[in-house]
Amino acid sequence: MGAEWELGAEAGGSLLLCAALLAAGCALGLRLGRGRGAADRGALIWLCYDALVHFALEGPFVYLSLVGNVANSDGLIASLWKEYGKADARWVYFDPTIVSVEILTVALDGSLALFLIYAIVKEKHYRDKVAWGE
Repeated sequence: MGAEWELGAEAGGSLLLCAALLAAGCALGLRLGRGRGAADRGALIWLCYDALVHFALEGPFVYLSLVGNVANSDGLIASLWKEYGKADARWVYFDPTIVSVEILTVALDGSLALFLIYAIVKEKHYRDKVAWGE
């Protein structure tokens, strides 16, 4: 246990980006949830963060994977996925299974999060049925 734990620049940048997305999701969710109950505000915070993650992190991963691979890309998002790829190389080099699941995640989950945000903000009657499957 004498080895020191060190956070590299890439890992620090990844954590900083995720923290920034969390802060943005909280701020956006609280702004959209003004005048609403705690449950709606909490749901809006989560859904805003969820949509941001799907579109700002996973969407660029899909793009980078379809036009090449993450290993040959530069930039903050690529460095985040390279850091993630240290645990599983399928995230760095094109893996059809991973990319197809991420395409579905971005398209379906991201869109559903936006749809639920709209339903809550506009107080649509179907919002609980879509959110909880009732």
